[in-house]
Amino acid sequence: MNDTTRATRTMFRSMLSQLVVLLGVLLVLAVGVGYAVAGTPGLWGALMAVGIAAFFMLTTVVLMLLTAAQPLPIASAAFVGGWLVKVIVLFGVVLAVRGSDFYHRGVFFVVLTVAIIASTAIEMKVAATARIPNVEPRASDDTAGA
Repeated sequence: MNDTTRATRTMFRSMLSQLVVLLGVLLVLAVGVGYAVAGTPGLWGALMAVGIAAFFMLTTVVLMLLTAAQPLPIASAAFVGGWLVKVIVLFGVVLAVRGSDFYHRGVFFVVLTVAIIASTAIEMKVAATARIPNVEPRASDDTAGA
């Protein structure tokens, strides 16, 4: 495994652990606030939003972690394929709950928005501070200048 792959996997592992912590904190806070604001429908709105957020966040990071050592076209195909599956699942969930009154739409929207903003901030911070080499010299390049 080369230095770039190792550093990339380290970055995605860090991202994964921080997102899991975010989801745990979000779950506790969102369920409590959702229930306090709207009762049982608020609870269900919060649970659905955290579930969808978890599905989106974790599948992306796990796919990138699994394909970190693969060539760019394979990693890109996994990313796009994963995105397509997630959109189909989200569309199915939205269609399934359309018109339902068992969940509070406002709580759902707020929790999902907070999850998106917080996860984006985590991903940007981890990616910006990752020490991933841009160039990996080959052994033959070391003697080329001599």
